[in-house]
This record gives sequence, C-alpha cells and structure tokens, in this order.
Amino acid sequence: RSSNPATMTGMAKNPARRLALLPFLVLAALSSPARSVDAAEITAFAAGGTPGETWSTGYGGMLTITLFNIVHGDVEGAWQGSSVPETSIVTLAAKAYVGPSIGRLVPYAGLGAGVYRERLPGKSDQGTSGLVFAGAKLKFPFGLVLRAEYQWISLPDEVLLPLDHRYLFAAG
Repeated sequence: RSSNPATMTGMAKNPARRLALLPFLVLAALSSPARSVDAAEITAFAAGGTPGETWSTGYGGMLTITLFNIVHGDVEGAWQGSSVPETSIVTLAAKAYVGPSIGRLVPYAGLGAGVYRERLPGKSDQGTSGLVFAGAKLKFPFGLVLRAEYQWISLPDEVLLPLDHRYLFAAG
C-alpha cells in the first residue's frame, strides 16, 4: 500500500471523471432512434358461449407476452353470464400459441389449460379445464390491437352446465 497523497488523489479523480461522463451517456441513449416494442399487450373482451340457450354475454381480459414475434403466451380471466338466473362461470387460463406476423395481421392457433368455478342457485362446481383455440389479431399504430378468437373448451363430464365453446372480441 502506498501512503503517498498524490497517488490517493489520482485514484479519487478517476471515479469523478467517470461520473462526469454519465450525463453525456444518458443524453446519447435518449437521442438514439426509438424502436417500437410490442412484446406485451393488455386487452379486454366481450364473449359469447355455447350452448346458446344456456350461456349469454361474458367479459374478461388478457395479458399477452410475445417472444421472437411468433410465440405468444396469454393469461386470460373471464366471467360468462347465463340466461339461467343466478348462474355464471368464471375461468382463468394460461394459453400458449403460435402466430406469425403478416404485416399488421397475426393469425394464430394454440392450446390452453386452466381452472373454472361454476355457480348455480344453491350449487357450485369447480375444477380444471382445457382448451384449443384459433383467432386473429389486427395491430394498428400507437399500440391498438383488435382480436377475434374462437375457443373449444373441455370441461369435466360432471360439470353442472356445459360450456362447449366461447367466442370473443377484444380490444387493447
């Protein structure tokens, strides 16, 4: 170790010089050309279900993550109302799908798994579900996304009221 004051002063100046460069680095980073980042989407949707004599309008939302502009994953939550009084089903699903971008259009298809809770007057049921789905997204400037999707839902045979299919229209 050196106890020379000149050596210690030189070491103290190096961090100060590096710190003085920080505003210039930040300015350079902010002035670089911006690139559109669309790796995540949040959408809200309205849905319908079949059999149509049982299920009416539903609502929900999705968080989508995109990897490599072709592989997508969703977390989806939905509430589906019924024409039967005091009857509804709530679903939560994780979905994975492949969808190549063709300009602003993204056609896709995939698989999902989730849980549900169905409520009828005096009864309720809960369990797991599976789904296969296909749809398309239309991406607009400024982050607007419109989406249409059709889902084939697999619920257990013992479910109180079957929900076979769901179609949804989303915006985000």
